[in-house]
Amino acid sequence: MNRESELPIFPARKDPSLRDWRKRLTHAIDLTRRTQTSIAEQAGVSQETLSRIIHGIHTDPRFETVVRIVHATGETVGWLLREPQTFLSTDDSAQMRQFIDFLESNFAPRSRAISDLD
Repeated sequence: MNRESELPIFPARKDPSLRDWRKRLTHAIDLTRRTQTSIAEQAGVSQETLSRIIHGIHTDPRFETVVRIVHATGETVGWLLREPQTFLSTDDSAQMRQFIDFLESNFAPRSRAISDLD
């Protein structure tokens, strides 16, 4: 099983045309029903800069700039980069891993694991 098929399905993954981060950013802007000018102003960039980033003319925008633009749309950088969602802190994830290891070692058949979180 490849990593792509293991990740949760997000709206951007359902539509193959949204696999590129610039296309997802454009989609996020469209979903706000706001103008690019409005998004750019909130992000602290010019509308021209936003347009150049979206259309790939600005090929290497600063990460901080992209973060501000994404946040202006109400989305997260994780969504933009298609990262899997997690609602657990790092410590909570470690505790969950310990709990699952405990369950697997004490209750699950040795030939089958409950999950593959690592």
